[in-house]
Amino acid sequence: MPSLRSAWVGAPALESPRQSVPMLTVAAALAIVVTAGGWLSHARQAPTVDATQLESWRAMVVQAMEPEALQQLRQLARSGSVPAQSALGEALLSAHDSVLRNEGMRWLETAAPSDARAQLSLGKALLLGTGGVERDYPRALRLLRQSADKGDAAAAYYLGVMYRSGYGTAIDTAQAAHWFDRAARHEIPAAMFMLANAYREGDGVPRDEARALALYQDAAEHELPEAVQALAMAYQNGELGLKRDDAAYHQQWIETAHALKHPALAP
Repeated sequence: MPSLRSAWVGAPALESPRQSVPMLTVAAALAIVVTAGGWLSHARQAPTVDATQLESWRAMVVQAMEPEALQQLRQLARSGSVPAQSALGEALLSAHDSVLRNEGMRWLETAAPSDARAQLSLGKALLLGTGGVERDYPRALRLLRQSADKGDAAAAYYLGVMYRSGYGTAIDTAQAAHWFDRAARHEIPAAMFMLANAYREGDGVPRDEARALALYQDAAEHELPEAVQALAMAYQNGELGLKRDDAAYHQQWIETAHALKHPALAP
């Protein structure tokens, strides 16, 4: 079908004022086409929804597979909302039903090209084998790097784990420390603990016991049991620049018991 512009190129020259009427008619039609095109373009845009509401629906699906929340997320996901696709995929990935888990993976695959949260969720699933997903370390590394480069702190933590242990890549303790540091700056307790270990041993970073102690203390304040235990042992053995202190040692073990009841959640 020729474009409107090409139709005008071959139009005959006007011979009388009476021919101005068809011109106005065509011009009006063109305006209608342009306006309608704008309406259609607007209609094709995915609906937006408040992030807090999305998170509420996601939590309800995770905790109770709440039908109304599931329906809302599905409607939004099918209409093209990438945040909804990501939230729905993440929620369904924890389902007991394998059919729902597979649906969750499809939504994450749909959202992952442009969404940092979907990249994180899909990367974690491929790293940890969540929900029976077959592990794929190289692809997990790529997805987590994409998410971390967009500023996701949890993705940075998991990248640190992968470089620390050599999952999908050669072991690189300097890279591991770099990503743990990125995550620790965003209050990820597990990253604080791993970075503390690195400074304690001089593993990928210069050895610095004072920095290690500060990181253990930060992680312990977030009730990470491993960090509280590390402080307890430091007081018992007189490590990390601390003097031996039996009272502080026993207090840390009490704190450990408390942290084990309310542990910091994995990112």
